[in-house]
Amino acid sequence: MLTLYQAEWCAYCHRVRQVMTELGLTYLAVNVAADREERADLMAISDQVGVPVLQDGDKVFSDSDEIIEYLRGTYPTPEDAEDHAALGAWRAAGAVSLAPRAALAHLRELLEEKGFKIIAQVRGPKISERLPKEYVLLYVTAPVAAVKTIEIDPLAPGAVLLPMAVIPAESGTSVIASADPVGQVWLFGEPELNRVQSAVKKRLIEVLDEL
Repeated sequence: MLTLYQAEWCAYCHRVRQVMTELGLTYLAVNVAADREERADLMAISDQVGVPVLQDGDKVFSDSDEIIEYLRGTYPTPEDAEDHAALGAWRAAGAVSLAPRAALAHLRELLEEKGFKIIAQVRGPKISERLPKEYVLLYVTAPVAAVKTIEIDPLAPGAVLLPMAVIPAESGTSVIASADPVGQVWLFGEPELNRVQSAVKKRLIEVLDEL
């Protein structure tokens, strides 16, 4: 039996759980104590107190990259692995044949058609001189969803604004990238927020499909 020593709030543990879900693996999750000084059992197994730690028989791995490499190299990939990966994605990106300026104009039109509101637009050089002027970062919101989000949890600002970027690519084309609305709230562990953001994600997918 695979045993994963972990904590729900740990992003590195989440990475490992995501891959284990994609691979369809059954495992035992052991939630460690919040206080590192109280993780004597984990220290005895792995000689360290950080998580995640994976135990597979007499094999022990204590780094998320190492764990993921081991899992992917040891266990077969099931047919629905890509579906799980897509459902758990934290961002989406797609190439478009338009130049950055035209891609931005088209994106703005589609966002407005789908009921989104652009709160701010920032060009690359304002963020850093190292970024190209064609790079544009948008902060987008869905007003109705934003109100519902604040009613559910006013201390979850990451669920109100959605960052999107227009990125210059080779040959004068562009890439549109967006954070996943659901991916931004999974860590809150609030089902109502997930439901609201799932509706936002549905509209966002329509925008990206029409680009």
